[in-house]
Amino acid sequence: MEEVAHPIIRSSAPRRVFHNPDDVAGVALFPDRRRMAMNSKDGFLRLWDLKDGVMLKEMDARGEAMRDMALSQDGQLIASCDYGGYVIAWHGDTLIEVFRNQLGACSLDFSPDGATLAIGSYASTALWNTKSWQLQGEPLDTKSRESIYSSVSGCNLQCVRYSPSGELLAIATEKHIQIWNIVERRRIAILGQGDTHSLAWMPDGTRLLSAGNPNVREWDSSTWKEVGCSDLWKGDTGSSCQCIAVNYNGTLVAYQTIDNHVHLWRPSDRRTIAIFQHSDSPCCITFSVDGKHILAGGKDKKISEWAVPEHAWPDSKNDPNQAQDRDTEVQDCDTEAQSSESKILAMNMKVHNACISGDLPAAEELLTQAINAKGDHYRLYANRSVVMARKLDWDRALDDATKSLSIRPSLIGYISKGIALCGKKQARNANKAFDLASTFTDGDPQTIHFLFLVKAMALFSANQHADAIRRVRELATACPNADTALMCRTVEVYLHIQLGNNALDRACPAEAADHFTAAVNIGTFLSKSVTHSKYEDFVVLFGCDFTSLWQSANQKRCHALLRAGKLVEVFEACRYMADMSDETMKASCLNWTIGFMQELSAFQGSALNVDANPDMCKYDDVSDSISDIDSDIDC
Repeated sequence: MEEVAHPIIRSSAPRRVFHNPDDVAGVALFPDRRRMAMNSKDGFLRLWDLKDGVMLKEMDARGEAMRDMALSQDGQLIASCDYGGYVIAWHGDTLIEVFRNQLGACSLDFSPDGATLAIGSYASTALWNTKSWQLQGEPLDTKSRESIYSSVSGCNLQCVRYSPSGELLAIATEKHIQIWNIVERRRIAILGQGDTHSLAWMPDGTRLLSAGNPNVREWDSSTWKEVGCSDLWKGDTGSSCQCIAVNYNGTLVAYQTIDNHVHLWRPSDRRTIAIFQHSDSPCCITFSVDGKHILAGGKDKKISEWAVPEHAWPDSKNDPNQAQDRDTEVQDCDTEAQSSESKILAMNMKVHNACISGDLPAAEELLTQAINAKGDHYRLYANRSVVMARKLDWDRALDDATKSLSIRPSLIGYISKGIALCGKKQARNANKAFDLASTFTDGDPQTIHFLFLVKAMALFSANQHADAIRRVRELATACPNADTALMCRTVEVYLHIQLGNNALDRACPAEAADHFTAAVNIGTFLSKSVTHSKYEDFVVLFGCDFTSLWQSANQKRCHALLRAGKLVEVFEACRYMADMSDETMKASCLNWTIGFMQELSAFQGSALNVDANPDMCKYDDVSDSISDIDSDIDC
């Protein structure tokens, strides 16, 4: 089907604006989709909240006007250089300064794995190890020997950019563009474009784009020959291009011109999609993580955010067959920043339902098919990690979680890693993963509370039973609102039921009865039939049976007391359950009641001495008795 031709969209009204105290020199968006870094001419690097549009932190570098900035792909490092040639790097989460040096820097870029920071100066480009912050080998000699300006301006290098593979480094000077093989440390090509201001690689590495005077040019990385006609990049104005950006899958290119326009261009058909009118000359430009917005900033002291037309979105193919394929392949598409994590476990419905029903092989197969079709999606790996954890395949669960985080750090990625590490009984490392997950909650109380309880349940699986219950109780005390209190009570009832089941497996019926009694008492005000739908994320993550928790705790208590030979307490427990149950519950328990009465009659008719305690408890290294757990919590 032939695509409908859309007219060029022209707009002078940005979706929203971030106001900065001075000219904007650079902008970068963190992969968590929640933060933006802005480099400023007043010598400050500022972090902004993308959702609320407020400044989070202001970092004073040296007071010199900022020149260039770089953010590692995982968001763990951010670096900036100023017109004094200083380079300063900060940790992306803590914002603690980790490096500072006077290197005559003009431009910088992190390698794709974040292990190296390339720092370009007027005479050379140096590679620095970001773990040790030591120089890696001799600097690359990139100085333009024929330059007559370097001694005057102090810098004739304009831009350095790593290729997506990390094997090549493109370096733009005022005279030409140099291509270096970083592995072999040799220059492999020189491209004849002078006065290049900005470079950008296509995500697959097959093309290099260069922006400068008078326009944008496209280079084939297999031959290093220019592709197509550069006049197509001039748009309607013919003005020279200053900066350029490519969206995450290479379907859209944005470039800025000195006449205050931002052009949106589509490489597939070489068409201009939109032209945005900026209030003053932009100096930097980038796409949002999902490719649905463009952010540009410059001399007007602000970052303007423009909406990419919906028909040009990266995933908009206008093909009904592809839409059907995406459903069958469980494609997990990105959403806008403000809603990307609104549902913690953003799963395809078929996978979700398979996890709820316990059909884990089907869930694994669906996710594996989706990964094979779209192997670079972080959610698919994180979701499969959850499934592998449910199957108790902890090694594969950890592998998938690690892969997810290598693609993009996320809330679900760190949750899946924390669960996998708990399964491997590595509680300390798991705590670190959950701490990192907390940075992706966006300050939302509901998400924070959910993560807190997930952490408690995961630690419970690592045999940290007292710690898990203590955490649940602490949350209930700290946040006594109705929803949180009910969630905490539900989780604590479930954990005590699991402890009771563990005690029965160890032939400790008296200990089991204590835990089931605790569950009954804690769950007094629970709905008598808590359903999966209210806490389905817990069911997906841990396979919890939240159906009729209070009823289950009562029935299990009766069985445990009977096995412990405590007949008087058995009758009291049965009477309590009958008195507290409504007619609907009594009807649903009818079959159980008949069966239990038969078991009780058989027990009474036996020769067992009811005064003797048949508890043959097989204690392991960790005591889970009520008194011991409460003692641990009190301590």
